[in-house]
Amino acid sequence: MAPTLTWVIAPHFPRRAIDPHVTYVNAATRGVAYKGGLDRRMTTENSNAEFRRQLRSLFAVLRAIVRRSANGESSKSDYAAYLEGRIGALARVQDMLMRAPEDGIDLEELVHGELLAQAAPASRYRAIGPDTRIGREAAMPLGLALHELALNTLLHGVLGEPSGELDIRWDHEAGDGQKRLRLLWEEHGASIPRHPPTLKGFGLELIEKTLPYELDACTRVDWPERGARVEILLPAEGRAMFWRAGDRANP
Repeated sequence: MAPTLTWVIAPHFPRRAIDPHVTYVNAATRGVAYKGGLDRRMTTENSNAEFRRQLRSLFAVLRAIVRRSANGESSKSDYAAYLEGRIGALARVQDMLMRAPEDGIDLEELVHGELLAQAAPASRYRAIGPDTRIGREAAMPLGLALHELALNTLLHGVLGEPSGELDIRWDHEAGDGQKRLRLLWEEHGASIPRHPPTLKGFGLELIEKTLPYELDACTRVDWPERGARVEILLPAEGRAMFWRAGDRANP
């Protein structure tokens, strides 16, 4: 009888089988163990590479914040206050990402989180829209933009006055074969007329230049007589997934 080669995948199979025709067993188990170890090592290496990429991205954003925050600030105390607030916004975004690294950030939580961080009175604003998950690549730029908008409306906008309200709405749109997130930030009812700023600071530069450059977003800032209106159109995908519809029922 000609010898035969039989492969048996069993982690604890004995060296000698009861069947005398089954001879080489350990080779298979060693192969399975080697493959399992290789898969685990590749998974670890991929995770480490992704972690390093995220750190590089975070430090790049921090460098940009430190550099740009220094422009236009009249004193060291103003510079320190604005810098601390922007780093705090980044920290909140990172915390949300770590709690749900694969699922993305809940846009509603992101909006409310920035307004809460600025101690905005809940009775003076409304935030409503369908369940939306913001992807990792878009989370930091969008989170910073919301931070700048929340801070501005308290320092210079309607939430810093006794009258006026803030409406934040978002929706999902589809057209030209592409899905977009439409985010509208609208202040109205200010007690005094509003005018466009003579100098554009960090916030406007972020909305008008950084978001279009990094996320291929379309943005528009208008200054009605007694308010302000900011519109952001964010594509669902670019170099990565920027946002997706969540599973929660629409309000």
